[in-house]
Amino acid sequence: MLQALVTARLRAVSDPESQRHLAWLADVIAALGLLNRRLDDDQSADFAAYLTEAVGFWKRVCAGRKITFSLEVAEAPVPPAVAATLALIVHELIGGAVAHAPESRAGQVKVAARRSGGLIELVVQDDGAPLDQRNCQEIAAMVRGLAEHLGGGFEIVQTAAGVEALVRAPVLLSPAPPSRH
Repeated sequence: MLQALVTARLRAVSDPESQRHLAWLADVIAALGLLNRRLDDDQSADFAAYLTEAVGFWKRVCAGRKITFSLEVAEAPVPPAVAATLALIVHELIGGAVAHAPESRAGQVKVAARRSGGLIELVVQDDGAPLDQRNCQEIAAMVRGLAEHLGGGFEIVQTAAGVEALVRAPVLLSPAPPSRH
């Protein structure tokens, strides 16, 4: 329903800046909608399955462009509130990578997530424009704020392969409620 409301507003607005913000909001709603299907009894969300769907979403968004996506993820259950924040982070990082994908050659976006004990690491790497050519302060500030909200951290570095964004955050699942038999 929110998606339909934002889409209707998007059609009615002619200001380019307003269109940009509404398009971003529509994408965020779509990302959270994908996650919502992965919630399990308010105890955990299957974040690995969400990432698979999210990468599929971005492949469809980028159809016709020379961008390839790869995903490396193992089972990653996380609490729903953490999953929602991580979904927003993923959306921002992949959106930024896509925005800086090369126009003149094929581009590549790699997404990886791994969970080790009480920590999740999320990596989005691309081979687009170097950091010094990007205007990514808005995305970096948002992702840093979201990561800090989770009690984690964010870093973005230039590597030989391109630009790598790394988010690390603590993830503690609530114990399962006792079964009643």
